Amino acid sequence: MKWQLDQFRGKDIVFVGAGKGRALAGVQAFLSAHGNINSFAAIDKQDNDNPLEFLTSYDAGKTVFIKNEAVPGSEMPVSYYTPLQLFFELVGQCDAVTVGITGTKGKSTTAALTAHILQSAGKDVVLAGNIGQSPLSSLDKANTDTIFVLELSSYQLSDLAISPHISACLNLYNDHTDWHGSLDGYWEAKHNIMRYASAEDIFIYNPDFPELKKWATTANCKTIAIDKSTPLDLSHAQLFGEHNRLNALVAREIAHQFDISDHIISGAIDSFTPLKHRMQLVATVNKRTYIDDGIGMTPESTLASLTAISQKYGHIGCVLLGGQDRNYHYKNLMTAIAKLQVPALVLFPDTAQKMKEAFPATYTPHILETTSMETAVKWASRQAPIHTTIVLSTAAPSYSLWKDFEEKGDQFQRAISRLTS
Repeated sequence: MKWQLDQFRGKDIVFVGAGKGRALAGVQAFLSAHGNINSFAAIDKQDNDNPLEFLTSYDAGKTVFIKNEAVPGSEMPVSYYTPLQLFFELVGQCDAVTVGITGTKGKSTTAALTAHILQSAGKDVVLAGNIGQSPLSSLDKANTDTIFVLELSSYQLSDLAISPHISACLNLYNDHTDWHGSLDGYWEAKHNIMRYASAEDIFIYNPDFPELKKWATTANCKTIAIDKSTPLDLSHAQLFGEHNRLNALVAREIAHQFDISDHIISGAIDSFTPLKHRMQLVATVNKRTYIDDGIGMTPESTLASLTAISQKYGHIGCVLLGGQDRNYHYKNLMTAIAKLQVPALVLFPDTAQKMKEAFPATYTPHILETTSMETAVKWASRQAPIHTTIVLSTAAPSYSLWKDFEEKGDQFQRAISRLTS
């Protein structure tokens, strides 16, 4: 297909990002193939701690700037595109359908599950976005039968002024206030997923969240609130827990928009393999079961996971907690951990003290404070009683010690593999 990219023709493209990830690769490959550009250069903000004011020295008539989602728009002193903005402007040229999924927690699982259901029904599906693949990489093969299922983060949504044909928001909690400047700023970025929807578009949401109900009342598009009382059987699925049942209800509602039967949906849910680091059963060693929930990086997500894990696997013997301090409140989580009678906790920096201050007065667990995952796993393997579960679900972002939740989870799994069985 001949893409209309006149705004890039003969221009020098400067990509501003943090890290050299898939967004950079996707944009560079696409514009190099189709944009008739003069040159392409990448600036990694991680290699340059200085403000980006130097970008104003470029010739504005000859340069187009593109930034990835890791860099806040407020730091850019020049006008710019984003990879997602470029994708949404182009996808309309091939008339493919877009499905966007966001939420503070559960969006990766729900996006992957939605794509799996659609694929099980024989649809042409591309799973992309925050989950790891640039949607630009699949545009050349897209047509009117293609469905792009996109996991969309608040960072990606913050600059977006086009909404997907079908959008879904799973939940809204306190997160990313450091990047967005405030909780309202974070929620308003999420709002962009359906803010610009047309009358023909659809927004699916959980009505338990007042902010989402408010969005629905002012929406230009059709809105669908999931019904939590709707039966959905996960007894034959690898997914478990009430939060995953709600995720599956959203995925099912999305599938209904493509006239997919409940029989196909049910079979696809049962055959779905959960994503790594999401309540993942790693191993049972010395009569102790190890669960990697490295994605659990807010108090709410960790509480949901621990509730589900205790119901499925029984008594929890140790939880590995802590990470970057984003001013989360831990009282509800620690009250729940005390009620679960978890006898041992590992606390990583920088939230150890804040977590201890949130303990109920009667809760006195054994505690290890450490920066080493290897040390943490060895200690947990000795402290947790036999026939209990040891869980990594930190209730705080990973960046105090690890580059992301995947590195954290991988270290956890490697440490388990080195335990004497």
